Amino acid sequence: MAEHSIVQAGVTAEDTEDFNRLFVISAPKFVPALYGGIHERVNRNLYRYRGNVLSYEHTRFMRVDGKNAGMIVAYDWKQNKSQQTKTTLLILRYMRARFMKQARHLQWAGQELGKMDDGTYYIACLAFYEEFRNQGLGAEIMAHTQETAVKAGCTKLSLDAETYNTDAIRFYKRFGMAEAGEPRGTTIGGEYFEFIRLSKDIK
Repeated sequence: MAEHSIVQAGVTAEDTEDFNRLFVISAPKFVPALYGGIHERVNRNLYRYRGNVLSYEHTRFMRVDGKNAGMIVAYDWKQNKSQQTKTTLLILRYMRARFMKQARHLQWAGQELGKMDDGTYYIACLAFYEEFRNQGLGAEIMAHTQETAVKAGCTKLSLDAETYNTDAIRFYKRFGMAEAGEPRGTTIGGEYFEFIRLSKDIK
């Protein structure tokens, strides 16, 4: 395998653009629908500001031969509680007038996809460029994330996956995660999106 490493994200132009592209790859229809088609502007600005849950602070890249091959965005329940207000204010700032039009959908996402119990380490996004998939890199970055979660004092690893994405769900289950609860869904612009929570105890 080519030389690879897991690195803390920075605010370089390259990292910002890879964050933007990979974030959309993780949910190619849902992300644009949720942000009313201005997701790129929202993504780039959330990424560069400290103190919100989609910041570069919570992003790790898998770097292969000096290039970003994939990323994971994850944070613990304490960070989620303390940073949600700033996250919402930044979304409002960069969505401007479209915020009100999308407010109901953003509220649903915050309540259903952002809900975390105490002790949880939440994976908001995991994505790789196609040419770097099926090489064991995803399992490696997941293992690294679990180690980070344990060091942070967390007892559970959780994420939400779209139910149509059976390959991703199969991958997470191989990592030891199991479905928790029933699927939850919402309709945006006439299209239905459905997610299932997957969790793993890491005590």
